[in-house]
Amino acid sequence: MNWAEEEMQTADLGDERLNVRVAKVLERLGAHPGSSIPAACRGWAETMAAYRFFDNEKATFETVLTPHRDATLQRMECCPVVLLVQDTTEFD
Repeated sequence: MNWAEEEMQTADLGDERLNVRVAKVLERLGAHPGSSIPAACRGWAETMAAYRFFDNEKATFETVLTPHRDATLQRMECCPVVLLVQDTTEFD
């Protein structure tokens, strides 16, 4: 299981195929954070699958972000102190 599959373990988009797809999309975009969807994906079919995923009404901000939030909270449970550091550096 790769990191994206672990992160999305609790995903519930109402269809197992969407649950699998969200992990694949996350893995591709996470590996190429500054890239466009076509540049991050491996070929036309995967690019179109990503676009279809984002176009699906079940793929909402909440349904995609909730599993990530759950995984983050689970990682934090073992720590007595968690620092939530934000870098507001800007480059012109």
